[in-house]
Amino acid sequence: MPTKKKSKAAAVAAIDAPPDPRASIEPTPANLTAALKQVKIVLADIPYPDPIIEEPEPEPEPEAPPVAAGAGADGDGADTGDGASAEKPADVKPAKPKEPIVRLPQLDYIDALLHMYFSEGLPCGYGQEVRRRIEANFVDRNEFRVTEAFEVEEMLSDLEIPNLFDRCLAVRESIAQVYNDQNGVHLTFLRDATISDRNNFFQRVPAVRHHVQVFLTHMLAIEEVCFSEKSTARAQQRLALDPKSPAVAKFIDELRACLKPYGHVPVSIGSEGSNGKPNLKHTLSPACILARLAPFVKPKRR
Repeated sequence: MPTKKKSKAAAVAAIDAPPDPRASIEPTPANLTAALKQVKIVLADIPYPDPIIEEPEPEPEPEAPPVAAGAGADGDGADTGDGASAEKPADVKPAKPKEPIVRLPQLDYIDALLHMYFSEGLPCGYGQEVRRRIEANFVDRNEFRVTEAFEVEEMLSDLEIPNLFDRCLAVRESIAQVYNDQNGVHLTFLRDATISDRNNFFQRVPAVRHHVQVFLTHMLAIEEVCFSEKSTARAQQRLALDPKSPAVAKFIDELRACLKPYGHVPVSIGSEGSNGKPNLKHTLSPACILARLAPFVKPKRR
């Protein structure tokens, strides 16, 4: 039977195309070691985040227990001699002030969504620069939500990102559906949601493209492995990491230790670039380095 052959131009294009920096790799012991080494190199350029300090709400002062009517100073109800009964105040200990709550900032999954849209096929410095410009040029995410895609494209045009308008339009549609579903531009609920709830959410927001859904799903599992105090065996299995493997156990222990001061897996690569240009010192952020170890997920046919 006749077979279709690729054209010569297509074959040349495939050869000349740069390798995908986010292509999946098997979580072999060698790849785990190499990935951990890369993560540590990038983290060396990322300063520890300032902790978030939350003052606890003051507790109401405890009320003194009521004193029995007519009780005298001697406690037997006898008259004190001045025609009035004296009440002995009960000893009330003041409420112990609560300590301030100190925590580290968590990964904002809207940032992860933006990062993956704009850095797909590119070094992570592009995604970081895009997020910096969005934060600098919009009052808040609600203003960004109602901005037209072509306006965002104009703001980013000098970065020469391939298919820029298509990416801007996809982001606008995705953010709109997230807002309609959550009544806000946030994805914080995903962190505590069950697997089925996450899957249902992604079905409700079909504008979020497959590669972004996969990245968010992988990041949720990676952060669970890195920071959860509960058993992470299931999260490891979702990442195709063998919970019984000594190499995996060593990898996770070292990864937890180096990420602990951050409280999250960074999607940044360090300082901002100069003159509005992306920082290209590192190709991938710690988040994207670790996501490469996760299994490749094919898009479902619709």
